[in-house]
Amino acid sequence: LILPIQTQHVLLATSSSAMSFWGARVAPGETAKVSVPAGEVLHLSQACLDPAVSSGASSRVIVEQNGTSFVVAALKEGGQECCALDLFLDLSEAKLKVVGKATVHLTGYFES
Repeated sequence: LILPIQTQHVLLATSSSAMSFWGARVAPGETAKVSVPAGEVLHLSQACLDPAVSSGASSRVIVEQNGTSFVVAALKEGGQECCALDLFLDLSEAKLKVVGKATVHLTGYFES
C-alpha cells in the first residue's frame, strides 16, 4: 500500500514572531515535499509512525545533504514509535526521506 505524501501548513502567532506549523505524511521510499516560505527554515520536531502501520513494521527517517545521508530517527511498531527531534533544516540544501516498510508522520514548523 503506497500512500500519497500529504503536507499541511497552519499559521501560529506568538508574541514575538509568527511560526507556521508543518506536517507531512511520508510513505516508505518517498521524499517529503516541502514548500518553504521565503527566508525561513524548517524546524523538524517529531517523527512518528502512522497509526495504521502493520505489526512489527519499521522505518528510518533520513536527511540527505550534500550527497551524504544521515539517519535521524529509527522507528519500529511495538517499540519506539515516535521520536522527538530538534533539527533546523535548510531544505534548499537538504531532503527528508523515509525508508523501510512504514509510513511516517513528520511534524515541525517554519521559522525565520
